[in-house]
Amino acid sequence: MSNLCKVAVVDTPYGEDGVGVTPGAPATVTLPAARSTRVPVFVVSPFQLAGLVLGLSALAYLMLVLRSIWNYHEQAPRMRDWRPPVSILKPIYGTEPHLYDCLRSFCEQDWPCYEVIFSAHSPEDPAVAVVHRLLAELPERDIRLVIDTALAGPNRKAANLANGYKHARYDIIILSDSDVVVDRDCIAAMATPFAEESVGAVACVYKALPIDNAASRFLAFYINDWLVPSMLVDNDLRGIDFVFGAMSAVRRSALDAAGGFARLAGYLAEDFYMGQLVTEAGWRVVMSPYACSTVVGVEGFAEMVAQEVRWQRTEKSCRRIDQAMSVVTWPLLPLLVLFALPQPTWVGVGIVALEVMLRVLIHYRLRRSFALATRLQPWLLPLRDCLCFVVWAAGLFGHSVQWRDQRFTVNRDGTVRPSIPAMAEENAIS
Repeated sequence: MSNLCKVAVVDTPYGEDGVGVTPGAPATVTLPAARSTRVPVFVVSPFQLAGLVLGLSALAYLMLVLRSIWNYHEQAPRMRDWRPPVSILKPIYGTEPHLYDCLRSFCEQDWPCYEVIFSAHSPEDPAVAVVHRLLAELPERDIRLVIDTALAGPNRKAANLANGYKHARYDIIILSDSDVVVDRDCIAAMATPFAEESVGAVACVYKALPIDNAASRFLAFYINDWLVPSMLVDNDLRGIDFVFGAMSAVRRSALDAAGGFARLAGYLAEDFYMGQLVTEAGWRVVMSPYACSTVVGVEGFAEMVAQEVRWQRTEKSCRRIDQAMSVVTWPLLPLLVLFALPQPTWVGVGIVALEVMLRVLIHYRLRRSFALATRLQPWLLPLRDCLCFVVWAAGLFGHSVQWRDQRFTVNRDGTVRPSIPAMAEENAIS
């Protein structure tokens, strides 16, 4: 088909060569036809095909997320006559927003017999003063403070737990970070699964409570809308053989069979490896129906990004293939790039629109299933998804992590070492 068209020109007295034509008679000149601006349905190209594979995979994942959170509801624990005594281990380090409220919530549980053991490495630690306040206000509670400078390994949190564990009296042990706040029935939710003798550890989903700054709200957005769904989907698809760092519980005999905190202090992700080693020792790990809350205390966006990159590199040290394939959990930025090359198509526009629509639906449903205190902000979903992809890409490269003001290198087996060997004793993870 010719790419030329004819255009009528009226009242042209002279031709192109200056030869006159009859006035009023139309003359014809040949011009190139205009290029079509219609958006094609699909363009066969490596970019479009890669976008199609990624887009369909992402949509399948989001459908799984929607199913998981639709079926999930926080549940009160089923009360049983079996109520064993429980030890709660709380490692503390430094001051954090709402630290007093977080620590006190574990001291006021509706449970007949339990102890709370706070452990610190130094009497000068600012968190020690908060514990002394609790000791003075709640003298009737079984609360103890352990200060021990011993370091079982470079992971100072696990080393801190090891020091507190020496003083624990009971067989069911709840472990919790200092920035976690819980309801009065937390022990009931975490302890009752151990009524089944095959259960060695209990994992607990955690949701985020931001403080009053933009970086904290943006990080809480990631935890609530991306991290929580991934926990549920992972559990629904293949069960669970690890626990989460915010809060978990373990049976003493299962922990000892896994090597105890002395062994776990050598790993960066001591929570993940505790669950793995407990499973390898022949015990089961189950998910609690309870969701605790963690206070997101970051002060700025640089700190927020550094923390997220650390999480990604930590996951890479635990599950390298899973971390690489998790691109389907935040695909918006690569989809926008792939479907724009060599030109937009209706298939690409449709997949991107469906991805955003499902994210918005999940955003609303999460706040119902988990009673999230964070505001509805669906207009931020595309920006947050794109940032998640950038952080994920940064996590693929490099093996060092920043923890507060210290830097560490993660080995391929998940163990960790200070980046400056000469400071190994001093620069430990807190």
